[in-house]
Amino acid sequence: MDTMRIIANRKERGAALLIAMMALLLLAAIGVGFMFMADTENSVNNNYRDSQKAYFAARAGLENVRTLLAAPGYAANPPKGLLYDQANNLTMPGAGATGVLYVLNPTGSETVNPSTGAYGDDQFCQEQFASSGGTFTTPTAGTRCSFPSSGAFNTTSPNTSAIPNTGTASALPFKWVRITNKQNFMGLLAATGTSQSFTVDGSANYAYRVCFDGTKEIAIPPTQSCQTQGQSPAPPVDLAEPVWLVTSLAVTPGIGANPGSRRIVQMELANAPPLNVPGTISTEAPITFNGASVTVNAYDNCSCTCTTSGNGNNATTTCTSRSGMTCDGSHRAVYTANTVTAGQANAVSGFGTDLGGNASQQNVNPFPYNIDQLINQYKSAATPASFNSQCSGTADFTANPPSYLSCPDQSGATFGTYPAHDSNYVPNQPVTGAVPQVTYIAGSVHLTANPIGDGVLIIDGDVRIDGGMNFYGLILVRGKVTFSGGGSSGTNIYGAILSGEDITNGNASSDVVGGNVKLQYDLCALKDSASHGPPRLLATHELQY
Repeated sequence: MDTMRIIANRKERGAALLIAMMALLLLAAIGVGFMFMADTENSVNNNYRDSQKAYFAARAGLENVRTLLAAPGYAANPPKGLLYDQANNLTMPGAGATGVLYVLNPTGSETVNPSTGAYGDDQFCQEQFASSGGTFTTPTAGTRCSFPSSGAFNTTSPNTSAIPNTGTASALPFKWVRITNKQNFMGLLAATGTSQSFTVDGSANYAYRVCFDGTKEIAIPPTQSCQTQGQSPAPPVDLAEPVWLVTSLAVTPGIGANPGSRRIVQMELANAPPLNVPGTISTEAPITFNGASVTVNAYDNCSCTCTTSGNGNNATTTCTSRSGMTCDGSHRAVYTANTVTAGQANAVSGFGTDLGGNASQQNVNPFPYNIDQLINQYKSAATPASFNSQCSGTADFTANPPSYLSCPDQSGATFGTYPAHDSNYVPNQPVTGAVPQVTYIAGSVHLTANPIGDGVLIIDGDVRIDGGMNFYGLILVRGKVTFSGGGSSGTNIYGAILSGEDITNGNASSDVVGGNVKLQYDLCALKDSASHGPPRLLATHELQY
């Protein structure tokens, strides 16, 4: 009996070891599984990080080139960007190399060539630019483009002062940035064929070029420049600016047999043209005029010369073209989102003399200008008024009515150098001696004793002007404008006024203050109202094709 028990126990020997080994094998399998999971997670994280690195490198390339496309300021201060002239001279892409410019950014001694190799441009055909014959080639969906031939584009390689670390081991991994003009037919949005007309202007030809007029994109024939739009003689200011389609490729370094991430990002950029506002006074709110000594002339003083015969109600003004120009009478005396109370004020315009009638365009909806946006755009490059630090109170633009900072009264203030002029402060033609300045006043202000200036005067509140004023340029006001003329030379504004609230000429005591008020539209005075610095960003998106 005991012998049989001993034999049975011997048969069970090693079972615990076997169970332990099985458990150890199971734990090892679980551990290996966790290792693979962790490795996979690390790979996912590394791929995501690498992809994000490529994306932001592409964005950095776009922003870097954007600064190199900056428009020059007055008298080249600030200076124009390094690529400004090359981009402005681009034709529409087609036959030849004059329509495409690549900005190259190699790392170290590598070669970056958009027509071959790892950095070839396999996206360009997706834009579907018209060929020299005006035809469009629809790319195959899901198929990368053939690289452009070496004779189909120009390249430039800025130095490290323009693109930091370019040509060194520390260069950001964007490889090239492509600059072209934008065409009316937007290829990527119409990738399934030209039957889907994704265009800026559905009534214009697909191959038209796209320009920016300061408020919207427009399409014009490709043989015309945005600045002149086919006008002959050329207008005194740029009517619009070209819209550039700027595309950036970034490729991060590969790891072993694994290639790096590849991302392509695109921006639409355009410099803002001078504000060619539609009226001598343009405002969102009602306008009231008092007094018979007020004249609002909508003929462009830059291209027209006007003479007045007779007096009072019998006065007649005739405007003709200046030498070598075509007189522009296309503007209104007043352009408002509300109404005009004309009183006895006088208008001179191509639409008649009735300020309360055809000389003004009333109840405009929608009003095309965002005053808040324009003020923020201009003040970033403006010279702050010397008294801004003395402005007090709290500004609340969203209140009803809005509240503004209150700045101290200013007597005989100067905002830039007014051009050479006659005894009545009528600028000489051609204009000489002017030194424009963009001036920012941080709140409401009362200007007295003949303030004078040139350029752009930004008032981030209300403004009251007593005792005359002489200004050559654009007056941009967030709030209300009140002026009564008077002073030794009256009120002479050559250019335009753009305001967000109501404009009141005079008040109960204006006839006592006296003086004449002359508001004269002048495109030459507005030519320096273009915002300077990097082009405006109109749109941005990543390209996935």
